[in-house]
Order: sequence, then structure tokens, then C-alpha cells
Amino acid sequence: MGRSSVEMVARCLCGQFRAVVTGDLKSVAMCHCLACKRRSGSAFAYNAFYQTSDVRLEGTHKVHEREGQEGRKIRRLFCPECGTTVYSSGEKFPGICNIPVGAFADPDFPAPLVSLFEESKHAWVVPPPGIEHYVQGRAPGAVRPEAK
Repeated sequence: MGRSSVEMVARCLCGQFRAVVTGDLKSVAMCHCLACKRRSGSAFAYNAFYQTSDVRLEGTHKVHEREGQEGRKIRRLFCPECGTTVYSSGEKFPGICNIPVGAFADPDFPAPLVSLFEESKHAWVVPPPGIEHYVQGRAPGAVRPEAK
């Protein structure tokens, strides 16, 4: 993946809570699940996946834990001041976290490689050509394809 060895910083809206990434981008996905729609306030979420060991959290945050659509726990870390989610992890993919791409505020961030939970995708949303499509989520351990 081309986004390695360069430190990247994802920030909440007020800048108080940050995720500093020092490792390689593992994948980029758009997710159409109902929880991601509600959390993001948008038609889908656009998330970047990293090894948890490659991400350092700075600033204070609160944790919201819930059961995902597939029955596994998901933890979302968000700023207690502005409410922005900056980091998520879950039981399905141990050692992997995701960061909303918008928190990087980088217009050159890679496009999604995967489209998840298309069973609840808005009909007008057209994922980029050539990406993988899943009616629901990926199988545990399948944080591929790797971003380029």
C-alpha cells in the first residue's frame, strides 16, 4: 500500500481527540449497514483499516460499545466534546481497527476497495467499478484486499 511510513493524523471536529497512524493501510471500505448510516449521518460509512498496533490515540474520548449486525461487539471511540467518532474496533477482526476516512480530511485518500452490507445500500449509491461487493459483511479474518 502506498500510504506507509508516513505519519497520518485523523482528528475529531474540534481537534481534541486524535488517532495517529504510523503503519500501512490494510483496506478501505464503504459500509451500508444501518449502524454506520446512523453513526455517520450519511448514506454509507467510508472507513480505513489498520493494525491496532500502528495507531496511537491522543486526547480524551468516550467509548460506545454495541452488538453489531452479525452479533459481535463493536467499540466506537468518540470525542466527548464534539461527538466525532475517530476510531472503531471489534471482536470480528482482532488486531484491526478502522478510522473514518473523513477524519483524515485528505482529498487524495484511496477509494474504497470493498462495499459491505449492500442489502441495505441506497439504490442511488453506485460503488466504484472493480471493487468487491458483499450482501452482508466479510468473513472473519478477511480484511483484504489490501489497499494499493
